[in-house]
Amino acid sequence: MSIAKDEEHVLRKVHWFRSTTFQVLVVGGVFFCAPGMYNALSALGAGGLATPWYANATAAAGYDRSTHVSSGMYALLRYAGSLYLNSKNGTQWFLMFGSILSGITDGLMYAVEGPIITSYPEPDRRGRMLALWVALRNAAPVIGGAIIFGINSSINASGAVSLNTYLAIIGIMCAGPFIALLLSHPSQVQRKDGVAIVFRKTGWLLSLSEWWSVVASKNMLLLCPLFFTSWFYGSYIGTLQTQYFNVRTRALCAFVIPMGDIVGGFMVGYFLDNKRMSIKQKARTSFAFLMTCNLALWIWTAIITKQLEDSKPIIDWTSPEFGRTFSLFLPFDLVTMATQTSLFWIIGQMSNDFIVLSYMTGTLRGVECAGQAVAYGIKSSDTTDWLSIGFNVGLFVLAIPFAWMVIRKIGVQSFKEIEPDAASTDEKSEAPDSKEELA
Repeated sequence: MSIAKDEEHVLRKVHWFRSTTFQVLVVGGVFFCAPGMYNALSALGAGGLATPWYANATAAAGYDRSTHVSSGMYALLRYAGSLYLNSKNGTQWFLMFGSILSGITDGLMYAVEGPIITSYPEPDRRGRMLALWVALRNAAPVIGGAIIFGINSSINASGAVSLNTYLAIIGIMCAGPFIALLLSHPSQVQRKDGVAIVFRKTGWLLSLSEWWSVVASKNMLLLCPLFFTSWFYGSYIGTLQTQYFNVRTRALCAFVIPMGDIVGGFMVGYFLDNKRMSIKQKARTSFAFLMTCNLALWIWTAIITKQLEDSKPIIDWTSPEFGRTFSLFLPFDLVTMATQTSLFWIIGQMSNDFIVLSYMTGTLRGVECAGQAVAYGIKSSDTTDWLSIGFNVGLFVLAIPFAWMVIRKIGVQSFKEIEPDAASTDEKSEAPDSKEELA
């Protein structure tokens, strides 16, 4: 699929069901029910189980499969069900099986989601549409967290969450496949600027050739380290909650912390749609600010970790240690989601072709999952917290200069690693060639 520009550049009235906003709402709704509810369980730390080590091992196995394979949604239901059975009966083999199956089958959603949210929206609304997608994805952990908090708020002890928690989450997950049916075919999508999304047919050989041209390109390779480490922190933060927070405080975290994701997505989304700054200025400013915030948070993490290791508390929301420890978790989610939103916006500036964007976002999602697999693998046993902190800081510092080599090109030059085959498209995508148009 490629995006072909009409001769007229005026805003047009579109049918709400075919609008780009509705398509983003559908994608967000699907992720609300499936990965979003999975994230609600993850926000409890260790999937709500009593100890984190085996849960982290299964998460590592699931993310490893996501790195290699692309597919769907029902396996997330199986994983939630396996958490339920493991908590009830101690069936650890099914928990591992559910995680691996989930990893094998959720990659396709990631591959499809990326090009839709980066290429469908009109250019001057792309940041806000990314923010809307982020809000819907993270409304699930907020609402799921509210359910979890309501069910578990009376459990003033450490250990596993109530079994009813899993049943409530599984019920919401079941709605995902039906919401997915509302997504329009790309040829039916209507944009306000009159730009049509044109279906571009490709065969296996052409697809493989184009995919390799994209993933082996210098700019993609330079972005890979930052994507690898973008969610690396999650296993450490989740384990920290399981080690030091009691059940009802973990449930409170599951409810409140995802609000930081929503705020972070909207803040950076509206900034990236700012018309008073050039694309180059927005790319560089957001990158510099977010990288500084990420590194500052790891300094704060080291301080909090040292304090927790010295006192080894079991923290309730009434404990004196709660405020300073909780203050670490919310900013992490805010800054991390702001960073990911800006990275998807960056990718959207690198191509107008839907299929090329699917190669890019799918590959980078795979790299992201590889990072999570490594991170959860490190925390699958009772290793020192300082190992995780060292890996996170080291990888992040290493990734920054490589990513900067791509960021500094945004708004300055066009990206032409791949040109769609003229024989396979009705109209070629019109990418801006001049620096003036890009800026």
